[in-house]
Amino acid sequence: MSFVIKESFKLILRSKLNFILNLISLTLCVLLIVLSFYLVRASKYLQEYVQQNISLNIFIKDNINPDSLKIFSDRLSAQPFTSKIEFISKEKAAEIFLKETGEDFRKILDYNPLPASFIIYLKNEYTSGDSINKVINEIQREEIVTEVVSKMEFLQKVISFSEKAKMYIFIFTGFILIVSIYLVYSTVKLIMNSKYDELETMKLVGAKLSTIKLPIIINIVLIGLIAGIICLAILYTTLTLFSIDLKLILNLTGIDLRLLVFLILILGPVIGSFVTIVALRKISLRV
Repeated sequence: MSFVIKESFKLILRSKLNFILNLISLTLCVLLIVLSFYLVRASKYLQEYVQQNISLNIFIKDNINPDSLKIFSDRLSAQPFTSKIEFISKEKAAEIFLKETGEDFRKILDYNPLPASFIIYLKNEYTSGDSINKVINEIQREEIVTEVVSKMEFLQKVISFSEKAKMYIFIFTGFILIVSIYLVYSTVKLIMNSKYDELETMKLVGAKLSTIKLPIIINIVLIGLIAGIICLAILYTTLTLFSIDLKLILNLTGIDLRLLVFLILILGPVIGSFVTIVALRKISLRV
């Protein structure tokens, strides 16, 4: 076993350029696979969050008596599309405006121009574009309603952007994965060609097939492991620099931190060893 390990390290020293190329490609491959995984989870989380928080702002005419507001509120609450309802009075609307803009219109105007409104949150089955439009049209027919506003168009743009970003990352990840596989495969072939005489001599002296193949496999496993460590360092540095909450990242994946670290560390060795085993499949003990 000591011979196998020594030979593995010798392969790194003999082909430094191939070592660097394999390390870079496997590091990029692991990083992009992790990023793709997080984008899938983040996109799903974003869609679920948007669906659970889609709301309509229903603005009410001025001088509507409390009884009419109560009747309208009860009618809204009883609708099948309503998940939750909230009433914003003219006074509360003024407070929200002051908090968000920092401007107090009461210094200029002697009346409150902001209308009272209801905010209704829709159930998930009514959050598609067509369903929302039907709900808006139905509410707008009410006499006390002046306008119904939805942020659905903006939210749909956010979801569409996340889907496109995810698609491009998938394409780039696939490209890097192919490049990584090609570089590892080519490196193994180069090693086999450069060690042709040595391999033939080992066959003649009765070396086992495992003794011939293992140094090359362990070599790429070591490179994959180093790639995983570099990925962890890059991810940790990124989280620290941008003050990203690690708990939020873990919540997106639903994976324990130790398991996540383990998966990142073995990803490079698994990809590298699989490609290497395929590349070495033609080696036999025949001279």
